[in-house]
Amino acid sequence: MTQDQSMLLAFDVGNTHIVMGIFSGSELLVRRRLSTQSTRTSDEAWVLVKMLCQEGGIDPATISAVAIASVAPKTGMVIGEMAESFLHCKPLFIHGEIPGFVNLYRNPRAVGADRVCDAVAGFAKYGGPLIVLDFGTAITFDAIDRDGGYLGGVIMPGLESSAQMLKTTTALLPEARLVYPKTAIGQTTDESIQVGLMHGAVHAIRGIIREIREQLGDSEAKLVATGGMAAMVQPHLPELHALEPNLVLNGIRIIHERSLTW
Repeated sequence: MTQDQSMLLAFDVGNTHIVMGIFSGSELLVRRRLSTQSTRTSDEAWVLVKMLCQEGGIDPATISAVAIASVAPKTGMVIGEMAESFLHCKPLFIHGEIPGFVNLYRNPRAVGADRVCDAVAGFAKYGGPLIVLDFGTAITFDAIDRDGGYLGGVIMPGLESSAQMLKTTTALLPEARLVYPKTAIGQTTDESIQVGLMHGAVHAIRGIIREIREQLGDSEAKLVATGGMAAMVQPHLPELHALEPNLVLNGIRIIHERSLTW
């Protein structure tokens, strides 16, 4: 590809994973998912960025902006240091009090940056009222009204977190593989845990969706999903309108574009 325009380097920094992406305009050129490591240094972060650029055939010198949505403060700061030291870019850190984002949370700063990005990107593409379901370390629901106002949402344990909790708090239960069971009655311990985790989560999610729609006053409010486990659950959520694996990254991009006029 030709390097005739600047690039945006976007980071979605979660508690378990980091998703890195490089945009040229609205086009996501390359995307990679890594484990979050609190001991990683800014030098190591730079090595990862260079590898990402090499894979996409991108000259790192064309990266003119860095934007970060982080719910892991230490890791986010390390990435910010990398951006300033090696790319000579002052990074944009996304939070719940950005201009133009109508945040009705009682403490707007308490909304995770990933949830802000989900709401911004979801509303930009689908309008409102809208529910965004994000399968990360936690499963989050975000409710957006028809005017784009962020109303708040729900946080419940994630699938991987729940599986790990069972393993660490019980003496005999193994850590189950996270696959969707074929029946509602498990015939092995592994299957029984899968039924409890996966069926339990889906039934809880569907119930919460129904109650949020009631509060929104729209029984047909759109539902979009993102996050690492979303594709596994998608076939069991008939309410789901669309799967958007890059929703947070696109939210970072949109917020960065808007920041140019702040």
